[in-house]
Amino acid sequence: MSQTDPHPTSRPPARPDAPLAWGVILAARAELAQMGRHALDAVVPPVCAVCRRPLSEPRSLCGECWRGLEIITPPICDITGTPLAFDAGPGARSPELRWNHPLYDRARAAVVFGPTSQRLIHELKYHDVPGIADLMARLMAPAIRDLAGEADVMIPVPLHRRRLAVRRFNQSVMIADRLAPLVGLPVDRRAVRRVRHTRHQVGLSRDQRANNLAKAFKVADPGAVKGRRILLVDDVLTTGATVDSLAVTLQAAGAQSVNVAVFARVVGENREPQ
Repeated sequence: MSQTDPHPTSRPPARPDAPLAWGVILAARAELAQMGRHALDAVVPPVCAVCRRPLSEPRSLCGECWRGLEIITPPICDITGTPLAFDAGPGARSPELRWNHPLYDRARAAVVFGPTSQRLIHELKYHDVPGIADLMARLMAPAIRDLAGEADVMIPVPLHRRRLAVRRFNQSVMIADRLAPLVGLPVDRRAVRRVRHTRHQVGLSRDQRANNLAKAFKVADPGAVKGRRILLVDDVLTTGATVDSLAVTLQAAGAQSVNVAVFARVVGENREPQ
């Protein structure tokens, strides 16, 4: 006859960060999300997120808009992930680093920021279209594979509570949650907080952006950062002021490394996000 454990809480808790446990949790989450999407598609037929053309299946983009995305492919700068004019071999670096070196370690992006990617970012950020986050994650996964293999955890770039209250969601969290099962990394949404409600970055110069974001972030859980390899996740990388500020904060808290994964990044003379 079995006996009831008089101390049910005395057993050591399961480790949520164990690779096997995380794999099961993330796979289950992805499966449930997929079931929900299929049910919705049966009621509301999918359309292209950019031009609104009807789609035969939920791919998020029509063929024409797919062709409007400029996928970043090698050769790329080993530090910034920006495209290079020619292949200079392993570890090649952009000439721009001579006068503008980032404060994070390395960055990777899936696409060059342009009209199509700008529309996708706008639809996700301001119109809450979850299918776009799925698309972004699928494109980002192969682009960030090397950085994901070197990371312990993904941290989405946080929003200040005021902006979060207005927008109701953080697009960086949406992307990170969808990336998690694709790259096999946990997501920590609470390790860092945005403690300063800064003005919007659009229209500011590089120096103005840096000043605007000075001391904007604070590590809320030092134990989740110290000695760990962090992969920051965001939707777009422009001058890098946001991730630079966040990288400095994480490095001061003892992070072993701080890399950056984004859907799109501004390259050359491309316009900034609006």
